[in-house]
Amino acid sequence: MRVFLFAVVIAGLAATIAPTAESADIAHAEVVKRADGAYAVTWTAQGPVDVLLSGDPNAKPAKMTLVSDNDADGQYVATDLGKITRPYFYLRPENGEGVRVALRVLPLEGGRNFRDLGGYPTKDGRHVKWGRVFRSGMMANLTDADYKYLSALGIRVVCDFRSIEERATEPTKWRAKPKIEYMAWDYSDASAGTEDQLRQMFAQPDLTPAKIAAVMAEVYPGIIEQHKDKYREMFDQLADGDIPLAFNCAAGKDRAGTAAALLLTALGVPHDIVVKDYALSEKVVDYDAAFAGDNMSEEEMAKNPYGFLAKLPKELRAPLMRSDPAYIERTFSYLDEQYGGVDRFIRVELDVDDMELARIRAALLE
Repeated sequence: MRVFLFAVVIAGLAATIAPTAESADIAHAEVVKRADGAYAVTWTAQGPVDVLLSGDPNAKPAKMTLVSDNDADGQYVATDLGKITRPYFYLRPENGEGVRVALRVLPLEGGRNFRDLGGYPTKDGRHVKWGRVFRSGMMANLTDADYKYLSALGIRVVCDFRSIEERATEPTKWRAKPKIEYMAWDYSDASAGTEDQLRQMFAQPDLTPAKIAAVMAEVYPGIIEQHKDKYREMFDQLADGDIPLAFNCAAGKDRAGTAAALLLTALGVPHDIVVKDYALSEKVVDYDAAFAGDNMSEEEMAKNPYGFLAKLPKELRAPLMRSDPAYIERTFSYLDEQYGGVDRFIRVELDVDDMELARIRAALLE
């Protein structure tokens, strides 16, 4: 009935690796953007479903456009979106619960690892709303076309977790509409201590990838402690209803990955799905190419906080470039050891009380 091509852009490839949207009646729902620009929606279900479309992530099914009814082959391809910039699909079974699904990795020309945190199921049967919270890496090279796309998302707040040096090297020059509240924190790489920790590690003799991976895992408790003030302010913004909100770091996997893990856990997303979201980063981004320094001069490399990475052998650089599940699992074990778990850390250290948590869940879950 419909042609389904397997040629996909990287955003589409990531969608096939990411945890998929599910309800009690529909499983493995996902969206892939094909190389020809069409959006392919796939799912599994016991019976036929209606496919509905909207550019509004919060549109009620009754207000969405029916684009395919009684669809029984488990796939639908949207080739004409009209004026819709970012499509959101709703799969409605004849009886039972429907599920909303969209492209997880935003199809941007620039930027790094810009993803929607929507669609993930929670333990109590709800789902994280699409189009409300985004995670990303640096945004220095976003194009005019990217900002046109981002303007359709209506992002109101950007929390930039990067240091002074990182922001100076790759500045964010946000020009999407509406005007945002840009939140950044003036700390230096030296005060964070992570760069010195890595430099000291690489000065050691007999260094192996396994040893580097072990040290990298131990960096993650430091991320929690060094950046909990920033995470606290991000949660404050969410509790105040300042959404849509995006947060980012440089790679989009360590500080941003920790923030995403905290938020998804607070929303009640199962632990295994939280870890899969974290691990997705290395499937989305070729980090070795991004930090190899191939296009940097010696002067640029000296000024870049991560310039020293380019001088390392590839096999030693590799563990630093990963979003290894073991890294974020070390964060969780640390929070268990030091704070009695993620929930208590969020309540005590991030100062999120019951009413604020209820407001966040009401705003971000459906």
